[in-house]
Formats: sequence, structure tokens, C-alpha cells
Amino acid sequence: MNTASNQDVPRKVAASQGFQWVVAGFRLYRKNPLLLSAAFGLLFGVVMALSLIPVVGGSLSELASPLMVAGFLAAYRALDEGRELELPQFLAGVQGPVIPLMAVGAVQLLGTLLIGKIMLGMGFDPQAVMAAAQGGKASPAEMQAMMNQAMPAVLTGLALFTPLIMATWFAPALILFGGARPVTALGVSLKAVAKNWAAMLVNSIALGLLLFLAALVPLLLGLLVAMPVLFGSLYASYQAIFAVWADEAAPAQAGDNLA
Repeated sequence: MNTASNQDVPRKVAASQGFQWVVAGFRLYRKNPLLLSAAFGLLFGVVMALSLIPVVGGSLSELASPLMVAGFLAAYRALDEGRELELPQFLAGVQGPVIPLMAVGAVQLLGTLLIGKIMLGMGFDPQAVMAAAQGGKASPAEMQAMMNQAMPAVLTGLALFTPLIMATWFAPALILFGGARPVTALGVSLKAVAKNWAAMLVNSIALGLLLFLAALVPLLLGLLVAMPVLFGSLYASYQAIFAVWADEAAPAQAGDNLA
């Protein structure tokens, strides 16, 4: 449906679309909820198992996460096109553009490490804050002073994480569906999110509320529903910003060529 050549001009959509993407994601999820939830549990378990490997585990899980995202995007495209959903579709990332997808994971990993170093250099030590809060050794006044000292680092980290998330949000979809190179995918994703900041903000709030409600379910079972819906929302937003735009642009481009 989409080509790499026209993905550098993402479509701008209304802010209300941000909520509609979550609705669309849930609608797609309802087409095969058991398989989607089971696949997430299995793939998430694999990613978590990778993180337990000494020394390199965290890096491996970060590199593998775009492969899982790509698998769910491929699964939702199959459902969207009326095809039967099967487990091999969730391996689309492994069977397809493995290196480009892992390159996106590498950017996420390096960006996270760099931002963490910057925050640590500014005096924010999350382990020390957690230890003081859980141990109950610090008084309320000491905790307040610790949080006040950490606030500049936290705000800086938030400011740096935002463009990183923007750049990697659509990158797996652009690589999987559009054949984009990693650098191109990161740049186009950043542009698309910035261009649709209002819709993305609404979408983030809706997804955040969904994940919050899911976290209230015992044993994190709610995530078996919420996370597949999140991936469905990601697919719906990609369709709206990229694939739908490509369909609408095609007739105009054909007319220009004939002229």
C-alpha cells in the first residue's frame, strides 16, 4: 500500500484522531484477542528472558524490542486486510529486515544510556532515591530536598527522551512496510510525530490511561490486553498518517505524470 518514496511527507490529521486510533486498535484486537494476547505474553517473555542474561541481557532485550513491534504490526495488517491471523506473522521482524530493525533498537539503547549518563551527571541517582523511599530512613523533609535536587535532571531527561521516542515511534513500521533505511525511518518518524503533535498527545494520554487501568489488574494480566491494543493503535496511526496519505496522493501523482 505504501512506498518509501512518498513516506517523507507524512499526512497531518486532526487531534481527535489520537483517541480514534486507540478505538481502532481495540477493534482490531477483538478480531482475535486470544492469539494476540498469547503472542504478546510469549514474545514479551522472550524479551524479558534475554534481559536476564548477565552483562549483555539488557542490551539484547532493547535490540530485540523493535522485532516484537514489527511482528505485531504485521499481524494487525493481516487482520486489517481480512486475512487469517497465524503465529508466523508475529515473526515478520525476524524473517524480514532484521538488521534495520535492530539498528532502531541500538539507537534506543544508546540514546537511553546517554540520557541516563547526563541525568546521573546532574546529580540524579534513581537507585538512591528508591532506596531512601523504601527503607523509610529519610524524613519527609529529606525526601523533599532530594526530589528538589533531582528535579532539574528529571526535566532534562524528559526533554531529551521526548525526541528519542518521537524518532523511534514509527520507525519499525516505516522499515517493515515501506522499506525505509534506519536513518530515514528515524527522521521521518520524528517529522511525523512533530507534525501531528496534537493527535499524538491525545493518543499518549489515552494509551497512558489504558496502561494505568491495566496495571490495576492483579499479576499484570491487564497488560495482556492493553499492550496488544497499544500495538493496534500504533498500526492505526501509521495507516492514518502514512498509508492513507499514500492512497490519497496516488491519483494526484498519476494526473501530474500524465500532464
